[in-house]
Amino acid sequence: MTLRRRDFLAASGVSLSALALAACSGSGSGGGGGNGGGGGEISLLTPEFAGTTGKAALETGILDGFFEGTDYSYKVDYTDWTKLNEKLSTSVAGGLVADVIMPGAGWVEPFAHKGVLTELPESLLDGLPVNENLLAQCRYEGKLHALPYFVDGRICIYNRALFDAAGIAEVPTNLDDLREALKEVTPDGGVGIDLFSSNIRQTWSHLLGCYGGRLFNDDGTAVAFDDGSGLAALQYMLDLVADGTANFDVKGAEGQPRPWQQGQAAVDLLNSSLWPSFTEQSPELVTEDAMGMFLLPSAEAGGDPVMWTGGTLLTMSSRTQHADKVQELLSYMLEAEPLLTAVTESGKVPARTDIEDPVVTDNLMAQYTIDNFGYATAFEGGSPAWMEIRGLVAPELEAAVTGQKTAQQAIDALTAAAQDALSRV
Repeated sequence: MTLRRRDFLAASGVSLSALALAACSGSGSGGGGGNGGGGGEISLLTPEFAGTTGKAALETGILDGFFEGTDYSYKVDYTDWTKLNEKLSTSVAGGLVADVIMPGAGWVEPFAHKGVLTELPESLLDGLPVNENLLAQCRYEGKLHALPYFVDGRICIYNRALFDAAGIAEVPTNLDDLREALKEVTPDGGVGIDLFSSNIRQTWSHLLGCYGGRLFNDDGTAVAFDDGSGLAALQYMLDLVADGTANFDVKGAEGQPRPWQQGQAAVDLLNSSLWPSFTEQSPELVTEDAMGMFLLPSAEAGGDPVMWTGGTLLTMSSRTQHADKVQELLSYMLEAEPLLTAVTESGKVPARTDIEDPVVTDNLMAQYTIDNFGYATAFEGGSPAWMEIRGLVAPELEAAVTGQKTAQQAIDALTAAAQDALSRV
């Protein structure tokens, strides 16, 4: 069934008053409850599904179909991404942790280490068409603590006309060649690549992967980006700025068309979840004829390209009194039809690779991300110390990009902060 975002409310027959009543309890249409198990209330904490249509998608479109006919009800706490860490930390301190928590990628190790998240049975993965690369962000000490739900893929889109005019028929296959190509395609008064509309911390960790680096070692107990890869990744950003092909001051405002959409950038390193806004703001630019896509290449000639991935995970609180039912709910939310309802509303990339619906296949950025899950080897996190230093990364990177620090000084400061945080884990 194809259920498009614009048709959801009409298809579900939901009114605003019904949405208000549905916010605190579960009832509705559909099937797929579970074993009952004595009943009770299951609570969810989510940064997704904001707004009227988002709530309708989650509650009427997904949760009602699971809880109908059971002795369970549900309660949803909608919390913005910017406040999620604080909300979760406060909940832990108060002993009132939601049964289902939907954190971001990189959050598993810190909160599993604190005992907030509990291990999930590997059997939840049985028959689930999810690329193994996505599970790296779901494990702590080798054990499954989360399931991937939405994926945010960091990909490059480019203006085909600018590349054609420069005589560049093939996208570069290593970072040095990309640097040279950007000089050829930079539009007058613009930049070759928009590096800075997206999160600078994520851009650096993406380039870190291109240089074969990572934030922490395998068991998350030591800094790994101090091996030269972190410095090289930051220096590459500074080199593009020095070339004039990137500019810290050229970036899009929240909710407004980005430089690429305005003809001010030949390439945009962006998040795949931007597809809905691009199709609404500039549909003529996101056709296969006008827009090409590629992954950031490896620094090493002949190396594999690298896709950075973030996203939203499904986890279970260690304090839940309804573990069996919560596990059933997590599995249900990843079934094809409920997940399709979710991505129809959000425009994001589903973790499943088998959803053959126009909502996904017509979303060029989503389909490209799915097709390249095999190159999804760069991501954030990897240590219980990550959340402590996460907020310190961008200021150091920005200080280097704007000339207040050298690249080495910025990396040294981040290394010292990470080592300090690790000493307290």
